[in-house]
Amino acid sequence: MMGAEQISNPLITVITVVYNDAKHIEDTILSVVNQTYPNIEYIIIDGGSTDGTVDIIKKYADRIAYWVSEPDKGIYDAMNKGLKKATGEWVNFMNSGDCFASLGVIRKLFMESISSDVFCIYGDINYLKNGRSTYVSALPPCRINHRMPCSHQALFIKNMNNIAFNLKYHVASEYDVIYRLYVKYGEDAFFYKSIPVCNFDGNDGISSRYPVKAFEECLKIRANNKDLYWYLDYIKLRIKRVLRMK
Repeated sequence: MMGAEQISNPLITVITVVYNDAKHIEDTILSVVNQTYPNIEYIIIDGGSTDGTVDIIKKYADRIAYWVSEPDKGIYDAMNKGLKKATGEWVNFMNSGDCFASLGVIRKLFMESISSDVFCIYGDINYLKNGRSTYVSALPPCRINHRMPCSHQALFIKNMNNIAFNLKYHVASEYDVIYRLYVKYGEDAFFYKSIPVCNFDGNDGISSRYPVKAFEECLKIRANNKDLYWYLDYIKLRIKRVLRMK
């Protein structure tokens, strides 16, 4: 990586957003608090759960830097709440139901010095669906002109004041954040490490449940930089809409 190097072992903020997910929240928490990396700030934003989720969070309160349980305006509003409390140099969103792929993965990503030119660090995922696990390699950053190069759970973003999720997007606001970084800083801002970063629950993710909506929002985000990929994707969207009407 080019550019001046940042000090190794930076503070990493991991944010978990949850609402009524007592079934999975503990696995997510344990995958964070048991990381071997020595410098983690953990934040949990709960949307006012009533199913026992809060009781589980309280079990680990001494290992959580900040947590709150209160109503919000949806997942991206909750993620913005977490960002406002984050003091780490890098931020990751490991939302309830997803977990880090191993207890040493953050150490593998951050024990080495990182170039100051890098704004996004990302890796691969284990995609879990219907009882099966599929290893999915991330895409090169240039593919962001077409889609997210990886799931946001496998992504660490440099914590800057201008990073926030736009609430007008209901499914693809994380793509909006990454796309803006790509347009502003280019491919050199992205550093890929070929390791599994997270176990992603493909049964319940927002984009998994609303793929056409996610596709449509991604097109809107890219509308100011229309290229061949944009027009091809626009045609695909029109075809998808026609097929859904039949």
